[in-house]
Amino acid sequence: MEEQAESFVKHELIKHKFNVVKPCFDEEGADLLIIDNIKCKFTNILKVQSKGRSLNKNGSSITIPISYVKNDFVVFLYVVSEALESTLFTFFYEDIVKWKSNEKNYILNFTNTRIASAYFAEKIFTSRTASTIRQRLNETEIKKYTTIIIDEIFLEKAISKTISIYKEIYPKRNFCRPTLKSVIIEILAMYDNFDSIEKEINCHVYNYESDSDSINAKRSNIRFLTDGGVVGKIFIDTTDEFVWIEIVNHMKRIINTENIILVADDIVYEQQLNEMKEKMIDVTLVQLNTDAGRRMFTEHKWGDITFPIAKSIGLGRYEW
Repeated sequence: MEEQAESFVKHELIKHKFNVVKPCFDEEGADLLIIDNIKCKFTNILKVQSKGRSLNKNGSSITIPISYVKNDFVVFLYVVSEALESTLFTFFYEDIVKWKSNEKNYILNFTNTRIASAYFAEKIFTSRTASTIRQRLNETEIKKYTTIIIDEIFLEKAISKTISIYKEIYPKRNFCRPTLKSVIIEILAMYDNFDSIEKEINCHVYNYESDSDSINAKRSNIRFLTDGGVVGKIFIDTTDEFVWIEIVNHMKRIINTENIILVADDIVYEQQLNEMKEKMIDVTLVQLNTDAGRRMFTEHKWGDITFPIAKSIGLGRYEW
């Protein structure tokens, strides 16, 4: 039912000429995102949560976490009756905050009788509702996010190469392998130049083998705090496909909503990155330098990954 609801909501939004994308993960209740202009570097966004319910004589209900409900949040309720008649209802911020609530959730209870009431009749999705959505979309604040995407195969190679380099320079020093979190924090400290009032950082690490723990990363979400006091989240994404395919698809999903730092150095990314540059989309690359075996050459700005890794293994600034 939830899949049916999401498909129907997406269909109706696209029919009314909205740009609709599926986020790469469910964050703050966003099953779908409505994007204003897919050609812009940054654009207005509405978060959409879709709910599907089969309605019988006992009624039903939906629950929305209070933390999700902001001005940029819309709830669609897709209801199928016992006679298999379907109706789509839409609720905005000012509607949801009037529902019953406890300390954590807003709750909407409904029955056959209430579905037929004037209140629900006003919430049926129509062309007028679509106009309201477009107005809300235009009024949303444009936020700038930073997403760091890591090809773990490359990161492993870069860590090994960096440790090898500094063992030759400092033969009496013992270098331990850094944690994933420490490397990410140092990469962000050196190469994240995207400032905004409401800063958010998400990090996605793509790996082919599900049993890899070579950089001390558990296969679960990890939180961290940057040097600037910004909270970031790490997501470990294991795939059965080629890692580069998953990463390229991820970048395509977020190029209009987030600043991207790509930690990778494989020539297979080169064509996609060049196409992004032609569309005036900038990606910050973190890769090896030429002397260390850099493989990818594009017009995007790039930084040497050796330095943040060196710092994460305990070297001071004047020891790099």
